[in-house]
Amino acid sequence: MAYRWIIGSGAQLDLAFYAWEKACPEEKVERIEIRQGSDFTFDLSIFSKLEPRQGKAFIAFDERFGNFKRMELMQAALARGLCLESFISCNANIADDALIGMNTFIGPQVSVAHGCQIGFNSVLHAGVNIGARSRIKASCWIESGVQIGAGVEIGAHAILRMGTLVGTGVKIGKGCELGWPRLYRQDIPAKTIFDPRYDEPIHVFTDSGSEYVPQHARSKSQARD
Repeated sequence: MAYRWIIGSGAQLDLAFYAWEKACPEEKVERIEIRQGSDFTFDLSIFSKLEPRQGKAFIAFDERFGNFKRMELMQAALARGLCLESFISCNANIADDALIGMNTFIGPQVSVAHGCQIGFNSVLHAGVNIGARSRIKASCWIESGVQIGAGVEIGAHAILRMGTLVGTGVKIGKGCELGWPRLYRQDIPAKTIFDPRYDEPIHVFTDSGSEYVPQHARSKSQARD
């Protein structure tokens, strides 16, 4: 019997494990939790116990640290020779010509229209709707019910929270987080964060490798004072 190793941590690990277990009753699906130290480094010793020729793996981790921790685990698995596949719910509606990258999770009732590209290591939760010819780049996190119009481009490591609507043809830059439940009609530059605690979007700039938040950004509680 082939093995299916679901490797990761937290709620996303449980979600992926039960989804795979239901979808692949003919396989031996194993839930493997990876521990993190106080400095957030992973204990990767579990990989030494897995024989790549005996099965395939899926990396399940949430969006913390801008999806980079999930990518770190994925890269560790590939470096050790594991084959990674994507999970696509049997209740999802995926166009025949849509391209889905490896280690991508697509939940139930997700709709991906024709001509779309979904980059590797991305997560599309239940009920996401993606319009025709849209492109979701690598390591994105899209929460339940998000609606994306046709011809949209979402940059790598972006996070789209529940309540997000993206208009036709809009470009969302790399590393953005759309946390305001609203319709986004205009292009958004990279590393822009719409945090519901603030009245204005936060723009993260890089200066000699460091990142900072502009001083003019005010929280909603500060704005009321």
